[in-house]
Parts: sequence; structure tokens; C-alpha cells
Amino acid sequence: MNKYKKTVPFDPGYSKISFSFLSNIDYVLGDYYQLKTIQQKKFKLSRLENSIIEMINKSTAFYLGCQLWGGFLKSRFKDSPKEISGNHTATLSGKELEELDCSTETNFILQFIESYDKDCKYFLKKPAKISPFILEILKSYNEFAKLNNQFVGVNKTDEIKLPKALEHFNNLTNGQLDGLYDKILATIASGKIEGLLELGFYKI
Repeated sequence: MNKYKKTVPFDPGYSKISFSFLSNIDYVLGDYYQLKTIQQKKFKLSRLENSIIEMINKSTAFYLGCQLWGGFLKSRFKDSPKEISGNHTATLSGKELEELDCSTETNFILQFIESYDKDCKYFLKKPAKISPFILEILKSYNEFAKLNNQFVGVNKTDEIKLPKALEHFNNLTNGQLDGLYDKILATIASGKIEGLLELGFYKI
């Protein structure tokens, strides 16, 4: 970790490969909500199934990545806390800080999944192919954001608070944490953020 002698980045590079569910779901669904007949909706939903799941997975992977990076920073530098550079909240105005809610998209995805699951059961006669782990990640991120006050004023690694899903990070060795770091960077280099889902909550 010699490259992080003084500061560590708030974002290891996720922004380059992140995927916004909010910005893309309406485009993918198109006129689905305007369709009138059950047969039309059934056909449309079956055609969109794979695309919807892919979008949910890609978006959720970003929120898992945020938690894993926070866990890495908190635990890897617990003996020598570092300054965090690039926290986007530092550039926000007072009004923007008041309105800041980092859980806006995660809450939207959770609500969407609930609605989507109902539609799948009604029109396709089967539940949505959503892994329970996806829901766990999104809820854990909401806890993470709340614990850290939407990340406002989080300027040092020892100020990061971890959600329950990452409590085990306190017991990880530096070698295990360095292994996580390598996996995160490899995923970013691949450009496929959904690869982070394979790491889970990094329970070794």
C-alpha cells in the first residue's frame, strides 16, 4: 500500500464503469406501461426479462462496490488512518447537502423490484429472477449511507462506519484486504462492474 502513503481515493474508479438504473430503466421499458392487453404485456415482459435483470445487477454491483471499498479503507488503514480525497460531497452547496440522499436510487430499485416481481407473477406466472442477495446489497447500502450521514464530512478512513454486513472486515488480515483490493481493481480494469457481485460481501 505504498501508493497510499498520504491519501486514498473516495472512488477507486467505479465512476468510469458505473451504470445508472434510474437513467436507463424508462428507456428499456419503453411503452410497456401503456400496453392495454394482458397478452401484450406478457409478451413485452418476457422479451425484456433478461435486460431488466442485467440492469438491476449492474446497478446493484456499484452499490456493493462502494461498500467493499469503504470496508477496505476502514480496515486496511486502521493502524494508520489516511486522508480521503475526492469525496464528491465536499463540492456541494448548502442546499444540495440538505437535499442529498445517496439512497435515492437504491430505494427506487427496491421499489421497482417489488413491482416487477408482482408483474412477473401476474403476467408470466412466475416470480422475478432476482437473487435475494441483490436485495441484501441494496438494503445494506442504505444502512451504509445512513451510518455515514450520506458521506458528508467523511474525510479520513477512520471516520468510515461499516454496515452490519461488513462487520467481519474487522477480522480480515492485511493480506486478505490486499487481495480484495486487487480484485476490485481487476474488475474496474475489465469494465464489467457486475463482476463485483462475484465477491459478495467478501466473507473469507
